[in-house]
Amino acid sequence: MRVAELIKEALGLILLEDIRDPDLQGLITISEVEVTPDLKRARVYYRVHGEDEEWARAERGFKRARKYIRHLIGEHVFLKYIPEIDFFPDRRPEDLEKFEKVFRDLSYGKDQEDS
Repeated sequence: MRVAELIKEALGLILLEDIRDPDLQGLITISEVEVTPDLKRARVYYRVHGEDEEWARAERGFKRARKYIRHLIGEHVFLKYIPEIDFFPDRRPEDLEKFEKVFRDLSYGKDQEDS
C-alpha cells in the first residue's frame, strides 16, 4: 500500500533527523508498516541491532515518543488523516535463525543415522 510506504520512509527520516530520545538513538530499522484499510491505524514493526537491553530501550522510547512521532509524520506526509501509530518489535530474523538451526541439527542427526 502506498500510504504504508510513505509512512515507512517518513519514519526513517524522523528517527535519523528529529528524534533526540537516547532510547531511540542507535541502530533501529523500520522493517514494515501496515495500515488498516480505513487508514485510521498503522502498525509499525521495527528491528534493533543489538542485545535485549537495546530492544527494551527502543520499546520504552517508542512508547514515550508515539504521539510526537505521529505529529512529525503529519509534517512529512501530506494525508487527510494521520493514522494512530502502534510500534511492535520485529524479531522475525532471530526466529528464522533459530528454526534454521533446528532444521540443520535435525538434518545433521538424520545424516548420522544414514551413515
